Formats: sequence, structure tokens, C-alpha cells
Amino acid sequence: MTLSATNATNVTEVAERWNGMIKKGIVSGIPIALGYFPVAVTFGLTAVAMGLKDYEAILASLLIFAGSAQFALATLISPINATIIPILLNLRHLIYGCIVSKRLEIRKPFITAFGLTDEVFAMSFKGESERFVWGLALIAYLAWVSGTVVGVLGGNFIVSNKALHRSLIFAFPALFFILLIPNRGWNLISAVLGGTIALTLHILGYTSFGILLAGILTPFVTSTLRRCLE
Repeated sequence: MTLSATNATNVTEVAERWNGMIKKGIVSGIPIALGYFPVAVTFGLTAVAMGLKDYEAILASLLIFAGSAQFALATLISPINATIIPILLNLRHLIYGCIVSKRLEIRKPFITAFGLTDEVFAMSFKGESERFVWGLALIAYLAWVSGTVVGVLGGNFIVSNKALHRSLIFAFPALFFILLIPNRGWNLISAVLGGTIALTLHILGYTSFGILLAGILTPFVTSTLRRCLE
């Protein structure tokens, strides 16, 4: 076999391996997509009801791809609050990025960071490649954007159907619960601790701050306890 033929074979094998990881990520991301779609429909409904134009709501999902930030954009009247609160809510992604970059070799940081939502981050531990994360993010992104389009264009029908409307509200908590079921050990402890912090501050009337604090404190406390006990 000539050198050029060998190189071509190697390139083909690498390409197939990369495509395989992306496909694996897409398949693994199906539960995320199933949860994202109804939540995105809810966002589309909310955005239009709060006065955003159809194209503005759809562009928000295309360009932002962050549930909390988009709902804040749609529901907060003050431009300052609509800017600051999403930033505070999404500070946890700094932690996500640090963790993922230590686990995986990141060659396209902007692409990977754009798709790194809470659920994609949680599922990323099942893969060993950046392309696996891309697959997760791709199917999640498509579900989010298509759900927004359905919510924007089919709003009147959805609102008139009470059973369908209620199921959309339940979809997001159900998604997190499904992701939590397979976890054991420290991952489960981390989830319970973060949920307790967020719920406590929500009851006290500090919902946004509770989510932010839980996202910052939980990884630190869990990692510290793990080092002490192990």
C-alpha cells in the first residue's frame, strides 16, 4: 500500500470515528430533545404573549439557546433586569466549561460552549469526545428551535387546549428528574444538595439568587466533602 493510500485510509477512519461519536451523542440526546421541545413551545407562547414579535422569539432561540435567559428576556420589562439577571443565572456555565475542558480535549471551544446547556453538560459525562457533546447539543438545539416555532405559530390552539397546556408546564421538571434517575453516589448527593439550596431560597422569595448560589456552592461543597471522605 502506498503512503498516500495509507494516509487516505487513516483520514477515513478518523472521519468515521468522529461521525460515530456525533451520532452517539445524537442518540443519547433524544431524552433531552423530548424534554426541550415542550419547554420551547412554552417559551414561544410566553414570548408572543409578552409582546415579542414572532421573528424576535424565534431569533432568540436561534442565537441565545438558553432557557432561563430567554424567559427573562421575554418576561422582564426593564432592559437592565433583562440583561443582568440572565447573566447571573448563567454564571454556572463558567463551572461547566472548566469541568468539560478538563475531561475532554476541546478543539472548537466556541461551538462546544454554545451548546453546553445544563442537560447537555449532565449527559456529557457519558461520552469521551468533544464530538459526543456536539451530538448532544445538535439534537437539543434542533428541538429547542423547532419547539419555539411551534409555540409562536400554534399559540392559540395550544392555549385553548388545557390538558396540553398543563403538560407543557410539567415537562421541564420531568426532564431533570429523568436525568437524575441513573445517577448514584456523589452525583446524586450533588443534585440533592443543589436542589435543597435552590428550593430553600425559593421559599424565602429569592428564586434567582437561589439558583445562582446552588450552581456555585454545590460543586465546591461536594468536591470538598469528596476529598475529605475519600
